[in-house]
Amino acid sequence: MSVFLRWGIFGILGVAALVYAYNASKGMAEKRAARDSVAATSSPQAEPPDAEGDTAVTEEAEPEPEPASTAAPHCEAELVVAQRALEARREGEALDHLLRIQEIAWQEPPARRQRLEKVATSWYQLEGEEPIPEVLRIAVISDCVRFSPAP
Repeated sequence: MSVFLRWGIFGILGVAALVYAYNASKGMAEKRAARDSVAATSSPQAEPPDAEGDTAVTEEAEPEPEPASTAAPHCEAELVVAQRALEARREGEALDHLLRIQEIAWQEPPARRQRLEKVATSWYQLEGEEPIPEVLRIAVISDCVRFSPAP
């Protein structure tokens, strides 16, 4: 077999691997953007619609604003971790991948990181159906207040 033929096959395989990696990363980016846009529209911190914008919407059609968050910031962080754990379980991601997300792995006090790992693990390994968002919020915030004092 000629040297040129071997390098040609190697080059074709290399280009195919690059194209495959590019397409896979593009697909992952699209999924993440869709997930982030859904999370942004459902979060209570989302910006209210512009008052000058749609004047055809009547007051009856507008949803009632959600009450402002009264939970401590560290409890809100635990809620985000619990939501990410349920989402990872739903998508079939591995638990070790979940434990390496930014919200958990980059926490500086080791005790705080261990608490977030415990929250993520318990919600990831939840038996039965997932709770509705209001029940999830209540459960996570009450556990946070009970077991995790403010940092």
